[in-house]
Amino acid sequence: MSDEWEATHHVTDELQRAFVDASGDSNPLHTDPIVARRLPFGRVAVHGMQLALDALDRLAANTSHRPQRVRCTFRRSVGIGDELTTRITMESDLAARITIDHDVWRVADLRVQLAAGPTDPAQRPGRDDVRIERPVETDPVDLSASAIPGAAGVLDVAADPVALNARFPHLIEAIGPLAGAELVSLTRLVGMHVPGLHSLFSSFDVELRADHTATGLRYAVKRFDDRFAKVTIDVSATTSAGTVVAFVRPTPVDPTLGSARPRSDEFAGERWLMVGGSRGLGATAAMLVTAGGGDVRLTYRIGADDAEQLATSIGATAHRLDVADPEADMTALLADGWHPTHLAYFASPPIFDGSAGAYSAGLERRFASVYLDGFDAVLAQLPIDQLRGVLWPSSEAVAQPVPGLAEYAAVKRRGEERCAALAREHPHLVVATPRLPRLRTDQTASFLPVDYDDAPSTVLAALRAFSG
Repeated sequence: MSDEWEATHHVTDELQRAFVDASGDSNPLHTDPIVARRLPFGRVAVHGMQLALDALDRLAANTSHRPQRVRCTFRRSVGIGDELTTRITMESDLAARITIDHDVWRVADLRVQLAAGPTDPAQRPGRDDVRIERPVETDPVDLSASAIPGAAGVLDVAADPVALNARFPHLIEAIGPLAGAELVSLTRLVGMHVPGLHSLFSSFDVELRADHTATGLRYAVKRFDDRFAKVTIDVSATTSAGTVVAFVRPTPVDPTLGSARPRSDEFAGERWLMVGGSRGLGATAAMLVTAGGGDVRLTYRIGADDAEQLATSIGATAHRLDVADPEADMTALLADGWHPTHLAYFASPPIFDGSAGAYSAGLERRFASVYLDGFDAVLAQLPIDQLRGVLWPSSEAVAQPVPGLAEYAAVKRRGEERCAALAREHPHLVVATPRLPRLRTDQTASFLPVDYDDAPSTVLAALRAFSG
C-alpha cells in the first residue's frame, strides 16, 4: 500500500440527483438552480457530505483498517462538473489526512483515525440486522434565529442503503450500512432541519464506535453564536457520536427603491437595456429608471418567472439573454424595432469565488468571459450610433484591494480600460464606469458583520451621472 495517492474526479448531475435521493437533503442550494443563483455561491452546490463520503470510500479502498473517528472541515463550495483532486496521505498506520481541492482552492480537509484490525462484519460498529428506510421527501424547515438556541430532537436514521452501497461500496463494507446511514443523515439534519433552509454545513467531528445504545439520530444545539450565525450541534446515534457545525447563510436580498426616489420624468424619453436586470443591482436600476419615466427592457439568463414578475410589477418587459451567445436572443429582443438609447451592463457571475493568497487564472477567465467578452458581444448586436450612453459598473476593489477579489479586480480594471477606448472610438457616447462600493445584494451578503452603502441611492447616482 502506498503512503500517498490522489485521484481527479467530479460530481455529475446524475451523481448529485442520486445523492439527494439517497440522503433526503433536498435543500434548494443543492437542487434548484433558480433558487441557488440568488445565494452567495450563485449556483447549485455539491453536498459537502457527498465529497467527504467519497474521500472516505477512496481511503477504505486502499487500507485494511476502518475509519474510527472522522474530523472534516468544508472550506468552500463547489459546483456540478467542477474538477476535484482528492489526495490521501497516510501519516501513520492508523491515521490519514485527506484533502480535496478545486483549482487553487482547498475544498475540504479530513483527518481520519483508523481502528486496528480487519474490516470484517464482526468488527464493524454498524449492525447489519437494522432495517434502514429511505428518507421521506419533505421541505426544509425555515428555522428562525430565535428558534435555533435550544433546538433539539430525534431524526430517523434514513438513507437509501442500496444507493449508498453502490456509490460508496468500500466505506459501507468497512463501517456497515447503519453507520453509513448515520453519517448521511448529518447532511439531512443540517440542510433540512437545523438550521434548515438557510444553512451551510461547515464541519463535523464524529467517532464511530460499537457501544452506543441510542436509537435514531439525536441532536441538540450546544451553542449559537449570532455574531457569526454559527451553530454547534451535538449528535449521537447507535454507532456514532460527535459534533456538527453549521452556519445560517444570508437570505436572498429583494431589490427595493428604499428612500431613493427619482423625479417622475427624470428618465422620460430614454430607452434602457438592462442586461442582468432581473436581480441584484440590475433590478434596482430597472426599478429606478421605470420610476423615473424611462422605458426598460431587462434581461435574464435563467429564472424567467422571477424576471417576468419583476418586469410586470415595474412596467417593464423581460427578455432572455445569454451574454455568452447573444446573437439570437438580441435579434428577438430588437425584432419590433425597439432600440435602446442607453445600455446598462449588470451581468455578473458569482463575485466572491476567490480566496486570499491564491490567484486562479481560471477564475479570471470566468470573470472576463462575462464582464469583457459578453459586454463586447452584446455591444456588437446594437446599433451603436443610436446609443447615447453606456453604464458599465466597476468596483472600488480596483483601487482598494479586497482579500479574495484579486481576479475580479483585475478584470474590472481591464473593463475600465476597454470602456475608455470605447468612449474614444465613439465620441458621441457617454460611457460611465463608476467604482461602486460594497452594496448589499444576493452576491455580497455575508455571514460576518459588514458595512454596506445604500444600494438604491448609489445606483441612482450612477444612473444620473450620464443620463439625460
